[in-house]
Amino acid sequence: MSLSPQVLLSSIARERCIAKLKELPIIFNLKTKQSAAVLVPICVDKGKVCLLYTLRSSKLKNHSGQVSFPGGKMDENETIFDTALRETEEEIGIPKADIDVWSEMPKVIGRNKEVLISPVVGLVKNFDVNKLKPNLDEVEEIFTIPMEVFCDPTNHAHNLYEKNILPIFFNEKHTIWGITGLITHFFLQCFLPENEYKVDFLRKKLTFAELMPAKL
Repeated sequence: MSLSPQVLLSSIARERCIAKLKELPIIFNLKTKQSAAVLVPICVDKGKVCLLYTLRSSKLKNHSGQVSFPGGKMDENETIFDTALRETEEEIGIPKADIDVWSEMPKVIGRNKEVLISPVVGLVKNFDVNKLKPNLDEVEEIFTIPMEVFCDPTNHAHNLYEKNILPIFFNEKHTIWGITGLITHFFLQCFLPENEYKVDFLRKKLTFAELMPAKL
């Protein structure tokens, strides 16, 4: 019951989550050549509260075949919210009118250290998987992961990047890692009850080489 939509998406839970998101520490306060934004989309799929992800097309020059949140680089005169919502509509066909924006999260830096990424948390209202329209030039697959998957420590692992421990989540054929895994973990810390989200990332270690063959 504690992971049900009635509990996790109540007005009280929403405000608590937003307050915690605003208390997250600022890790990266750098000037970079480019800025980007992604949407962290909460949705209810088959009666379960989920996060929505995309699998980037293998046709793309950068980060092909990787799991990510919908998003991209900011256009001139855009806010991070404008970018996250625009890119979401362009990539998977969810119009901004169908997204209840909750809050931004602290910026994270891309792997090449040239892009600062602003995550924006939003709830997809009246989610219907059949209405999604993936841009096949950018998106190979759209999928959701229910909260109980994230709460199961047997789905946890980690890898090291410059001596930093980065969380990994397993979900059937998909592996959530890298910047997307880090954003996911920060969000879940704020969104889920502490007694439900008990992590054990150190239980298993994967190297970068082991992660890459899956093209995720």
